[in-house]
Amino acid sequence: MNIYSSFKQIYDYVEKSLDEYSRLINDLEIDYYRCSPISIEFTSRKPRPFSVTILQAWSQPLNELHKTYLSHDIRNIETTCELLEAAKTGVFHRFIKDESIILMERISQKIIQQLNSNILILTDKILDCMNLMKQYFLSFYYIKNIQYIIQNRRKEELPDEYLETAYTYEKSRWLHMFQVNKSLKVIREMLERIHTTEGVTFSTLSKECQELAIRCDCTSFPYIFVLPECYHEARQALNSLRTWLNDDRNYTEFIQKSLELLDKKYLEVKKTFEISKTQLSQIKYRTESYGIQLIKFEQENEINKNKYKEFQTNFHLKENEYTSKYLKYDLYVKELNRLYKQSNDIQNNFLMKTFQNDIKHISNELPKLKLQADLIQTRMKSFQERERKLIEMQNKHKSMEKDIQLALENKIHQENNLNRIEKCRDIIRNIYKCRKKHNLIQKIFYDLPIASNDNDDLSKALCIVSKCIGRDWDQLYWNLPFYPKRGQEELYNDIKYINEKYYRGDVFQDQAIEILNKWRRYHTRAKIDDLIHGLQQIHRLDIITLIEEDIIKPKLLLYVCHEEIDPRKKEIEDLNQKLIRLFDKIRNNTTNSEET
Repeated sequence: MNIYSSFKQIYDYVEKSLDEYSRLINDLEIDYYRCSPISIEFTSRKPRPFSVTILQAWSQPLNELHKTYLSHDIRNIETTCELLEAAKTGVFHRFIKDESIILMERISQKIIQQLNSNILILTDKILDCMNLMKQYFLSFYYIKNIQYIIQNRRKEELPDEYLETAYTYEKSRWLHMFQVNKSLKVIREMLERIHTTEGVTFSTLSKECQELAIRCDCTSFPYIFVLPECYHEARQALNSLRTWLNDDRNYTEFIQKSLELLDKKYLEVKKTFEISKTQLSQIKYRTESYGIQLIKFEQENEINKNKYKEFQTNFHLKENEYTSKYLKYDLYVKELNRLYKQSNDIQNNFLMKTFQNDIKHISNELPKLKLQADLIQTRMKSFQERERKLIEMQNKHKSMEKDIQLALENKIHQENNLNRIEKCRDIIRNIYKCRKKHNLIQKIFYDLPIASNDNDDLSKALCIVSKCIGRDWDQLYWNLPFYPKRGQEELYNDIKYINEKYYRGDVFQDQAIEILNKWRRYHTRAKIDDLIHGLQQIHRLDIITLIEEDIIKPKLLLYVCHEEIDPRKKEIEDLNQKLIRLFDKIRNNTTNSEET
């Protein structure tokens, strides 16, 4: 396998290979169609494909041979051999031209020759090219059940619009591989089908070959379209690989544009989120302040309600007193007027004087009573006004609480949108970083991890070991596995270098972390299991226990299905127990109406 230094070399190699395979297909096609002993003159005014001209020239002698043999469609080697054998032995009663027999014989030989050699070589080359592209042309985006999706066996779940570039390319990768494998499968099956009883039927040919057969009047000879079908499928495979090549060339550029768009979008949405968060805090503050005022107002209103009842009672008393005195005043006035009309005797004068004094006294009291009633009524109206204002404040407070809910929903929506864009941006950024790595090809070739591994489980385990290993770090290094293998002298030089670099004070942790990072760099397949194996060799079970408790066990717990904690779980359990006891009583007929 070749080691490439840049993607440009891979692109040039793939493009050169595809051009070479395309020329090979053209050469094989020309070689197949020129196996005819019939001389062909190109006299048509309109240019026609080379294959059409040849097949139209073949159609007359082949159809004549078919009519003479009176057989079904010629679709496998067995039928072809029987036809040629019958023609050579003179079984036919009609005269057959030698050129028809020679033509059919050469076509059959050419089909067997190319299928057994050239076509197999071509399919292997196309497969190698596809495997090379599959190895290096990566999207770094994962689609769940992609193999079933492209076969329409699973419903496609569309991704986020900001991940559409990565999703589309990853899906197209699998579609191209699926199309190439499908074409190669058809080509490989041709070698088997020509030996079967069913053979190559007209209905199993591709649409292009069927149209070619109808146009050239060769529908009774599907066998002669075995190689054209292979050429067609091979070209389909090459077209898919060319499209894939162009897509991969543009993929990094498209990812970069998506990342720039997401960065701008992230700033916009973050600004909107900060505004919505500020608005929510302001509305909450205003609502809380208004709520404090409302509570005070409600407390005052409770006191005013009692006062209102007292004022209402006093108002009715004053009003009744005023009414009674006013009626008394009116009665005295009428009586006084009546006495004026009578004779002026001593008794009448005394009564008139008494009425006048009473009227004067009542006339002085009525305005005072009226004023007192009006004052009480004014105070009652003020209480009613404050109660109306309280209702308005309560309605306004409810409206402000609704505004809080709307602002909270808006803040949650903006936060979700921000998290969504941030997540998409991180995914696209990681893809872009992976695609732009200067040593990406080498990492792929040596099957090394491509993504950053600063926060993975192995890094955490190395940190634990470096803190606890102490002076045993060199013994651990001797017992750690390496791939590729490192010699004893190289290990000795590594330890010697670390000892010379750190030689004063308590430097065991620094020595351990540097030697473990060196192990991770040289051991291309480093895993926690390898580290635990080395610790077992030096009998440091205490460190193994720490790694298991801090890393391995919490990771295993992630895969355990835990029951979701319901805050009302105890209440629900108590209610279930009560229902169980009630049902038991119902079964035993010991319930009463109150329990039910």
